[in-house]
Amino acid sequence: MKKAKIIILAGQSNAVGVGHNKYLSKHFDAATEAKFREGYDNILINYSSHAIKSNGFVKTRTNCTEAAKDTLGPEVGIARVLDAKCNGEQFFIVKCAFGGTGLCHDWLSESDPAHISGVEVDFNKAIQFIEPTPAGWCYNELVRLLDESIEILKRDGYEPTVCAFCWMQGENDAMTRENTDAYIDRYERLLGDLESRFAPYFENCRYIEAGVSEIWDFYKEMNENKRSYAEKSDHRYIDTIAAGLTTKNEPEEEPDIYHYDADSIVKLGELFAEAIIG
Repeated sequence: MKKAKIIILAGQSNAVGVGHNKYLSKHFDAATEAKFREGYDNILINYSSHAIKSNGFVKTRTNCTEAAKDTLGPEVGIARVLDAKCNGEQFFIVKCAFGGTGLCHDWLSESDPAHISGVEVDFNKAIQFIEPTPAGWCYNELVRLLDESIEILKRDGYEPTVCAFCWMQGENDAMTRENTDAYIDRYERLLGDLESRFAPYFENCRYIEAGVSEIWDFYKEMNENKRSYAEKSDHRYIDTIAAGLTTKNEPEEEPDIYHYDADSIVKLGELFAEAIIG
């Protein structure tokens, strides 16, 4: 039975992807832009993001994001690198990402005391872009989506295996010292609960954590927590600041300083892919 390599892509808005497609021509040649829009036949994606779901695997392309926006996410950069460097090998991205969500609440996993008790957090302490919802709802959606994806692949004759977990999250949590300090404990619980629940499918999984941009109050502390944890855990850490990812250029009329520009969201995906295969 042929193995299906699953790449989980999860997190908040920079995992969703808010890079505007109208700026792609500024950064990429016409053929590359056309490929982004057309999609990759060998890199498929099953995604759940805000009000839209793909409801199965489709080609990885632009607009695997929010329904009302003409945008792209880091999955396009992941696909670009894997397509170029893996000799046509097939990969399956499972993307679960929601803007304005925090590990302090929305991503709490099943063993976290706050998830179990249903304890709420003070939403006034952090920027929120969605209505308050039950603790752990994003984690629960990731579990549902991964279950769905595994069943689809098994039905199609594959043997699924999770080869990578790409995490672009932490911006909301970096708004307070309390959530920054508690971040790694919560993240470890999330990974441990996923591994336990999906134990038959995690095989030599490579974990990759991306740092947050400088706009967030405790970004230095958050990124050091991520870097230190990755180092001791033999995970990969992406230093998005050192890599030159920008948030200050697009849209041109009023730059969105919270989200990566179009070329940077592609580069984020490329950095994830390099860490997956490197």
